[in-house]
Amino acid sequence: PARERGALLMRAADHLDGFREDIARLSSLETGNALPTQSRNEAGTMVDILRYFGGLAGEINGQTYPPDPGRLLYTRREALGVVGAIIPWNAPLMQLASKIAPALAAGNTVVLKPAEQAPLAVLRVFELLQAVLPPGVANAITGLGEEAGRLLCQHPAVRKISFTGSSAVGALIMHYAADKIIPVTAELGGKNPNIVLADANVDRAARGILQGLRLQRQGQSCSAGTRIYIHDAIYDAVIERVLAGIPSFRVGNPLDEATQVGCIVSRKQFDRVERYIEMARQTPGARILCGGQRPEGLDKGYYYSTTLIEGVPASSPVCRDEIFGPVATVSRFTDFETVLQEANDTPYGLAATIFTENLPAAFDFVSRIDAGFVQVNQFAVAEANIEYGGTKMSGMGRELSLASMVQHFTWSKTVIVNTSAA
Repeated sequence: PARERGALLMRAADHLDGFREDIARLSSLETGNALPTQSRNEAGTMVDILRYFGGLAGEINGQTYPPDPGRLLYTRREALGVVGAIIPWNAPLMQLASKIAPALAAGNTVVLKPAEQAPLAVLRVFELLQAVLPPGVANAITGLGEEAGRLLCQHPAVRKISFTGSSAVGALIMHYAADKIIPVTAELGGKNPNIVLADANVDRAARGILQGLRLQRQGQSCSAGTRIYIHDAIYDAVIERVLAGIPSFRVGNPLDEATQVGCIVSRKQFDRVERYIEMARQTPGARILCGGQRPEGLDKGYYYSTTLIEGVPASSPVCRDEIFGPVATVSRFTDFETVLQEANDTPYGLAATIFTENLPAAFDFVSRIDAGFVQVNQFAVAEANIEYGGTKMSGMGRELSLASMVQHFTWSKTVIVNTSAA
């Protein structure tokens, strides 16, 4: 029953809350995310998401149709069955909660595969869940994506896939699901614009740009604001403040309490970041404003300095590809229509931000930008009860809301009852 499912999720959240520090430390060890600024907060978010959906378990309702003489017409929402979930390595605790909490609240069972780069904290969470949830309800498997992930998608018992990861892998997932004609929720990549208009509050815009870099994850965030556009009238003032603020984000050992920025997750990802930096160096007119190298004194480990690059053409892969590291491009503009067109000229459509004191301009931007998660005068992260997701190659479907739980983790059954006497 729904009430019991909700109570179980609440108990699961309370149980995990008691192990939150241990889970966070384990996550930092494998992801490289800083414990003080990312992993602790993320473990708390995981617990919050479980509690949120525990409270929503009883809110899954069908609907009745207008009265019809001699007939009762209504719909009911039913669980899909077994949900397959696949999550990335950049924020595994938040991602696992965003998958399993709505799925379980809606009455499904879950089989989740974490990324091979970061499985340990996820496995610990699932181990702890076994003390609260009934046997077989929440399950985790490990393995390479091309093996375990593919088999999970193709398994005949799996009736739904919820995936977060790259757009390229998301396309493969959708092909696997198409063979069985099962639904997919896909939260994929992003190359997100962060636009500062001439009338913006300079200090607030600079803070927003720094927050948008998502340095607590070393820039390894699909919603990071990595294409920064600043109006020429205030460009120098904003950039001066941003460059002055970057050194305050201390790079170091992820477990050090003084660290704010940890290390890139793997050699493969580190090399990818360096390739794009080198590409920028070879681009005529491009200039690295800061970073572009390892931090001084951190030769061991995959540490990298926050890197801002100006003068990169919009057609360059540095501007168009999701680098997934502490790298962003910055550009000047003078015409709003031109910068809006450039902001939309991307295969992605996940997030977007604008800084302005002009409310009509802000709402004009909101209505015309091709992005699913749009912010004005702030750059905050996703949270429970605020629907999240993108468009175009950034995916399909939404997460973290009642509506998305009902839409993506249940199906609708129409019922017609003849109530006439004859």
